[in-house]
Amino acid sequence: MTEHAFPRAGLMSERLKMRPFRPEDAADVHAVWNDDVYLRFAPVGLATAGADLPRAVEWCSSGPVFAVERRADGRLVGHVALIRTDWTAMVTEIHYWTAPWGRGSGYAAESVRTVARWALTAQGMNRVALLAMVDNAASIRVAEAAGFRFEGVLRNAALTRSGRGDFAAYSLIPADLAG
Repeated sequence: MTEHAFPRAGLMSERLKMRPFRPEDAADVHAVWNDDVYLRFAPVGLATAGADLPRAVEWCSSGPVFAVERRADGRLVGHVALIRTDWTAMVTEIHYWTAPWGRGSGYAAESVRTVARWALTAQGMNRVALLAMVDNAASIRVAEAAGFRFEGVLRNAALTRSGRGDFAAYSLIPADLAG
């Protein structure tokens, strides 16, 4: 995602605001990066997995990434980012995590749906991909609840801190928004 494409005012959904991260989010981000569930599904070599608080402060101070906060109280509950964006082909992949205190509330699906629709409509993307470990039932539910369509399984394509596994591949394209 390029800097000029990021909506500085953020995006709003019914219950959430997606906005740039701020340095004051670092303590919550650090807690997520050291959460057992996050670490179990973190790709091998992911710099944020288990990272310390100074790294979280640095990360929260840079880059076009969406912090997901509850509109009701401003509490950080997640993160959504577009990664591996190809501006020539106009395709991207969505990545997200949910803080332990925000899980089970539908925040991930709501924020992923909002950012994916923004990418397809306001940014003109032709495709937003979503990859989830097949044994990560929560991520599979997020993909489906956010309206992504299942495409198949990428066998042995994932290497996480808990081992090698398969990815369930999902996508959302502009035609999916019409329905």
